[in-house]
Amino acid sequence: MRLTPFDGPCLLCETMPLAWSEQGDPGNDWEMSRYLQVLADFELPRDTLDATQTLQAIKTDLTLLWLARTLKTTLPNELEVVMGLESVAWCADAPLPIGQQGVVTFCLSKDFPMLLKLNAQIKQCILQSFGYVIYADWLPMQGVLLDSFEKTIFRYHRRYIQQIREQK
Repeated sequence: MRLTPFDGPCLLCETMPLAWSEQGDPGNDWEMSRYLQVLADFELPRDTLDATQTLQAIKTDLTLLWLARTLKTTLPNELEVVMGLESVAWCADAPLPIGQQGVVTFCLSKDFPMLLKLNAQIKQCILQSFGYVIYADWLPMQGVLLDSFEKTIFRYHRRYIQQIREQK
C-alpha cells in the first residue's frame, strides 16, 4: 500500500474502481443515499436477526444480487484509494490541476455495483516514484447524502481497525 490513512475515519482500499472527470453530472443524492443504506444492510452479519428476519434478508439479498447481475455497469479502472469524511486521495498516472472542480466516480461493491458520483475539488498533486498522488476535497453534500456517506466511512473505518486488531 503506497497511500497512508488520513487522520480520522477513512476507507483505505488497495484497489477500488475510481475515476476523475472535470465534466460530469453528480449523481442523484437521494438515489446514492438509499444505495449506501441498502449496501450497509446488505453487508450486515445476519447472526443478530431472528429466523423470520433472516429469511426475509436472504430473499432481499438474493433479489438484489440477481438484479445487479442483470445491470451492465461499466466500472472505472481500479486505483489505490483513501477516502475520508472531507477528502479523497488516489494514485494516478497523470497530474491534475490544483483548484480544478469535477466529479469523483467510484464503486464500493463489485457484488452490488453502483457508480457513486460526488463533487470534489483538487487540493494537491504530488509526484511520487510510481506516478502521482491526487488529493481532492469533497464539495458540500446535502443532508441525507452527507449522513449516509459519513455512516459509510465510519463503518469501513471500524472494519479497518478491527482487521488491524485481528492481525496482532
